[in-house]
Amino acid sequence: MLSVKDLDVRYGQFRAVRDVSLEVQQGETIALIGANGAGKSTMLRAIAGALPIHSGTLSFKHRTMTHLPSCDRVKHGLSLVPEGRRLFAEMTIEENLLLGKSVNRSGDWDLDRVFETFPNLVKRRHAKAGSLSGGEQQATAIGRSLMSNPELLILDEVSLGLSPLVVDQVYASIETLRETGTTIILVEQALDRAITFAKRAICMLEGRIVLDKPTENTNRDEITQAYFGLQENAPQEVS
Repeated sequence: MLSVKDLDVRYGQFRAVRDVSLEVQQGETIALIGANGAGKSTMLRAIAGALPIHSGTLSFKHRTMTHLPSCDRVKHGLSLVPEGRRLFAEMTIEENLLLGKSVNRSGDWDLDRVFETFPNLVKRRHAKAGSLSGGEQQATAIGRSLMSNPELLILDEVSLGLSPLVVDQVYASIETLRETGTTIILVEQALDRAITFAKRAICMLEGRIVLDKPTENTNRDEITQAYFGLQENAPQEVS
């Protein structure tokens, strides 16, 4: 479904993502792991078209999208729930959700299904997004992406700043998406939850992928070593 080859993303002269290559198959659930500054969000934003790609290639469903605008990537079925949720604070939950529908992709996701998936939003559907709790904002952000009927859903820092109870509720909703065959890439800091939920773990360090394994073939210790760069053959900083 997604192919990334030799991806290089920069902020000025700083190489935030370095020569990253990966492939994502339809229906996969992937946990993207790494410390702050490892390049996770930068890579995902570049895939979604929110950041320019300095070099390398990106294809989605066998279509080259390396320099395609983000809005066109959404039309083809690729959607990002960004870190920080990025809702329109003065618009209601329902208005934010309807923005996701504006690309007019065919599919089963509509307002009724989103409210069925996130029942905590029903009574507050006419409340402004700026007045919502963290959990309600996250549910709205995910729901907005779902309204575009994505085939690949990217979730950046899905549990950041949420209470354990709300995180459980959000993951229960994501589990529903996985059961429908939606391909999911999510950034998750909680290693145990990542290993439990995802079928594949990708760990980034200093802009590179240093571990890429099915979760059934790895463990917390191996992921922790990759996370902190303690494994053998860790990448060296390039001056």
